[in-house]
Amino acid sequence: KEAVELTPDGHPDKPSRLSNLGTSLFKQFEQFGDMTNLNQSVLKFQEAVELTPDGHPDKSSRLNNFGKSLLRQFEELGDMTDLNQSVLKCQEAVELTPDGHPDKPSWLNNLGKSLFRQFEQFGDMTDLNQSVLNSQEAIQLTPSAHPEKPSLLSNLGKSLLTQFEELGDVNDLNQSILMCQEAVELTPDDHSEKPLWLSNLGKSLLRQFKQLGDITDLNLSVLKFQEAVELTPDGHPNKPIFLSNLGTSLLTQFERLGAMTDLTQSVLKCQEAVELTPDGNIDKPTRLKNLGMSLLRQFLQLGDMTDLNQSILKFQEAVELNPDGHLDKPSLLNNLGNPLLIRFEQFGDMADLNQSVLKFQKAVELTRHGHLLRPSRLNNLGDSLLTRFEQLGDIADLNQSVLKFQEAVELTPDGHLDKPTCLNNLGLSFLRQFEQLGDVTDLNESVIKLQEAVELTPDGHPDKPSWLNNLGNSLLTRFERLGDMTDLNQSVLQRQKVVQLTPPGHPDKPSRLNNLGTSLLRRFERLRDITDLNQSVLKFQEAVELTPDGHLHKPFLLDNLGDSLLRQFEQLGDMIDLNQSILKLQEALELTPASHPEKPSILNKLGKSLLKRFEQLGDMTDLNQSVLKRQEAVELTPDGHPDKPSWLSNLGNSLITRFCKLGLSDDMANAVWAYSSATHAEYGPPSVRLRAAQLWVKCLQASSPPPESILDIYHIAIPLLAEMAWLGSSFSDRHYQIMQAGSIVHEAAATAYQFGNYIQAVEWLEQGRSVIWGQLLQLRTPINDLEEKEPDLSQQLKLNSMQLEKAASPQNLNPNTSPAQGSTESSVLSKEKIASHGHYLAIERKQILKKIRMCPGFERFLLPRSIKDLIPSASNGPIVILNSSNLHDICYAFILISDFPDKVIPVRLESFSASQAQDLYHRLQKLLDKLKFGRDPGRKLVLGSDKFDVGQEFKTILAELWEGVIKRVLNVLIQQHPLPKAKPHLWWCPTGIFSFLPLHAAGLYHTDAPLGSKLTDFVISSYTPTLSTLLDRFPLLSPPPSPRLPKLLAVAQPSSFGQQYLPGTVDEITYIKEAVDGALTFNTLIGENATLDNVVSELKTTNWIHFACHGVQNPAHPMESALLLADKDKLTLSKLASLKILPGGLAFLSACQTAKGDAQLSDEAVHLSAGMLATGFGGVIATMWSVGDQVAPQVARDIYKHLKQSGMKVSEAAHALHLAIENAKNNMKGENDTAFISWISFIHMGI
Repeated sequence: KEAVELTPDGHPDKPSRLSNLGTSLFKQFEQFGDMTNLNQSVLKFQEAVELTPDGHPDKSSRLNNFGKSLLRQFEELGDMTDLNQSVLKCQEAVELTPDGHPDKPSWLNNLGKSLFRQFEQFGDMTDLNQSVLNSQEAIQLTPSAHPEKPSLLSNLGKSLLTQFEELGDVNDLNQSILMCQEAVELTPDDHSEKPLWLSNLGKSLLRQFKQLGDITDLNLSVLKFQEAVELTPDGHPNKPIFLSNLGTSLLTQFERLGAMTDLTQSVLKCQEAVELTPDGNIDKPTRLKNLGMSLLRQFLQLGDMTDLNQSILKFQEAVELNPDGHLDKPSLLNNLGNPLLIRFEQFGDMADLNQSVLKFQKAVELTRHGHLLRPSRLNNLGDSLLTRFEQLGDIADLNQSVLKFQEAVELTPDGHLDKPTCLNNLGLSFLRQFEQLGDVTDLNESVIKLQEAVELTPDGHPDKPSWLNNLGNSLLTRFERLGDMTDLNQSVLQRQKVVQLTPPGHPDKPSRLNNLGTSLLRRFERLRDITDLNQSVLKFQEAVELTPDGHLHKPFLLDNLGDSLLRQFEQLGDMIDLNQSILKLQEALELTPASHPEKPSILNKLGKSLLKRFEQLGDMTDLNQSVLKRQEAVELTPDGHPDKPSWLSNLGNSLITRFCKLGLSDDMANAVWAYSSATHAEYGPPSVRLRAAQLWVKCLQASSPPPESILDIYHIAIPLLAEMAWLGSSFSDRHYQIMQAGSIVHEAAATAYQFGNYIQAVEWLEQGRSVIWGQLLQLRTPINDLEEKEPDLSQQLKLNSMQLEKAASPQNLNPNTSPAQGSTESSVLSKEKIASHGHYLAIERKQILKKIRMCPGFERFLLPRSIKDLIPSASNGPIVILNSSNLHDICYAFILISDFPDKVIPVRLESFSASQAQDLYHRLQKLLDKLKFGRDPGRKLVLGSDKFDVGQEFKTILAELWEGVIKRVLNVLIQQHPLPKAKPHLWWCPTGIFSFLPLHAAGLYHTDAPLGSKLTDFVISSYTPTLSTLLDRFPLLSPPPSPRLPKLLAVAQPSSFGQQYLPGTVDEITYIKEAVDGALTFNTLIGENATLDNVVSELKTTNWIHFACHGVQNPAHPMESALLLADKDKLTLSKLASLKILPGGLAFLSACQTAKGDAQLSDEAVHLSAGMLATGFGGVIATMWSVGDQVAPQVARDIYKHLKQSGMKVSEAAHALHLAIENAKNNMKGENDTAFISWISFIHMGI
């Protein structure tokens, strides 16, 4: 300074001394941060340049110094003139410096830095590209040992990092790290620039972690930033930069590992960085942004509103300080949108939500296509749009939300740290779209995306609980739509895990407790476990207590608590629960804005609670309010919304209750309108629509006489059965859904019968029974014609069928079991994937079938069969369908004869009512409960010790069946179709309660009963679950000739685990072998060799099968009914359903209860014999109840003897059984009156 002052103007050394002074002042500023030094430095450099003539050898050096100081002044004060002049001076310095000059690399480096800053301001990629090129040229011109080499390497690394963020080329990122690492390695610890090189390396490593997720990169990043901070003295102008960068890396480390220490330190470092940064500094907005992010995360973790408000203030200040057109503007706008959205979720201020949407929209608009951060900003915009849709219900917001999320997912590469977030949000938007439009494809996509988000998020990540929570929500919704218990159990599991992972005080704790309560409540409604209900109420109560008044979610937590209290009242009858339910729902309703999409749901639940209280106390005010609330729910819900059918049906319930009380015709008319509207709503859940149809029918039946238009209702209702038992669900879930449908098929057929529409009655009985076996058989239907004319569609359908069959019967699952017994996460995910895959395949199948039915000649491909298609099932003998209707208390039969191709013969059973059929069933079950087996080697059948005459009661039941049912049917049959001299073959197709009555044995069995008083005197009886079962087996009657003998596998298991010893089973196998010697290839699996694996392996190559073992029916889980094998092995019905065997042979099930079935699923033929038919066997011999060892071996021997004489024709099995039973009856004459009970159990099914 003194030298300059002592040098007169015009002196040749004046420029040099000014330049030296400028350099000294610049270094002093960099050491102590005094802006006076920087300003004076700029002035001195400027004066030096002005005093240096063009052509002077030092001109370029002084221009370079001047440009460098202007850049630094711009960074501190933000004056764009300084930046523009910096670029110009540095460019001029480079242009004036010849190649080979030792300072050229330095000038190129400084020009690169100025261009980089200019790119940050305006986003012009030309500036960034030139910055990289200048830095690369500088490095190439600089020898390895040159002291400036580290600076050049670090600057190039910084430019390459930004180029990666703009263009996404991972080579730029890799090169950035290499350059920064080399700069650090070449620089000694005491070098003044070492902290800057460390900081640049830390930034590149942090970005690589975000791109690839390698925790090593994150740890190294934190270490580099910490080292940079430690090496930088207090007061140094770069100290705030390093503190802010350290805070950012600590925040990322917290988000990955969840250590609160990292989060706390992140806030502290960012706060210190902001405090040390003077106003006007170009980087002030960035440091405010980093502090805002740390404060926002601290709020999300601890729930302190001060943190949230401060976060918003910091982001707002950053946006205001950042000039329009600056490269960071989109980032700052995006960051401001996040806390505004979160504050809206806390307090519900629509101004916050609208501002959030605007900020995100502006951020996306300012972010060019191809920018690395565009996916993240699209994701945030989608999130705010989705939230606004949830508030206002504008479908345009929802549609835009889905589009933004989809674009974000597509633009985010696999392995990227943000991929789970994008997938999670896309899954949520699909869920909302399903809730609005009812498309199951959206629901299935929601589950798939959310599962993927969970799988990609490591344990310990702070967002993992949120992703799990959302997955639980989507699974619950899919359960409510499709009824798959796997989804419900997994929903409970995921949400339990979420609550455990959420610390006390976390702002999301109430909502997560609420969601767990919802899943538990739904499981209670399905399984009726009171523990689930009690836990549900407790979770809802805790959620409400933890939520402050005024919180946006308070009304919905109160809504769920009210609903669970109503359920608790229904179970325990405590009026306090009911009154509290109404109070909570009323409070929820008052707190919910009129336009909120959840308003109708709350109104509907309040209407239900009010109706329930009316039923208890009789206060008409409650009933009137129930009607009003439910009317409002319907009015507020647009057509097409999946919940509208439920609201309509519930409104009908309240109206009907008031009609019954007051008799107002308008109430009946409005109820009919509500039920009919719900029935016709194709977008609603099939179970809701079916129930509405039943209630609609009930209303019309109250008319006198009922109108024939009731049949139109059943035309809608019956096809819904197949939709309820959805093909994508497990067998157990489908059976549950069928049980919920009740007796609608019987009532529909009975109504058609009463109106004289017999053909329609038969078609409905066929369409609405054995739905699940029918689905399985459809999957195995030969499609030769389709394969010939539409090979591509044929191949698609084949592949889909194979996959669906596998997905529908996973052997390792028992979906009706509560998961409380424990489960690993891997098995959880596998179960979820099985369910999701099944649902996806079912949707795909519908689409394939739709395409096939558009092809000429395939318009009715795999659709329900018409009477024209069904009559050929009687081509080998008459078929008698028996049905009953509890509603009308009638029983009747339909006879199908092939001689009448377009006619169904009705038989009214005037002397046998539905109540009589029920009485016979219960008497029979009471009898069967008394049957026991002796401990003697022959295991003879014995009776209970009471005085009740079991044998006589059996005879009475068979006599009543004969007089009330069979005799009447035979008389009509003989009138229409005289019987031939040889006993004809007749098939019984019983429905409902008739499925459990021994029709084949009906007759009079007292001593003086005349000839012609038993069914066996007239016909040979067989059974069939459906007409289609016979139709599908007729092609098996003429198998292609084979040079090899059929193969029979005989399985004997005398000592099953936990069961009484069966000594006769081995003898039975011996008898059979003697009987068929030479007619079949005979293989055996006996005792310990009869394992499940061995049996299944042999079944794959076997035509015929014989089981001599215990059989058990499982009432709780019918598909787990089983034949008991070695040790604890079981051949279950679900396992049978998954097998495919060589078609056409005979299955002989010489075991107890193999055709017993399930009373709650009487029309689904849930027994082992039906399973054998579905597997591919042509015929089955089975038992309706337990049989004794003194009968079974003899019957088996006689059957096989006759079959051998007939050439081992499967079609002769019924005749063979008939002869064997006649022989058994003759052999037992003179024995105890109950001896005939043993042979009554044997039946034949199929061909």
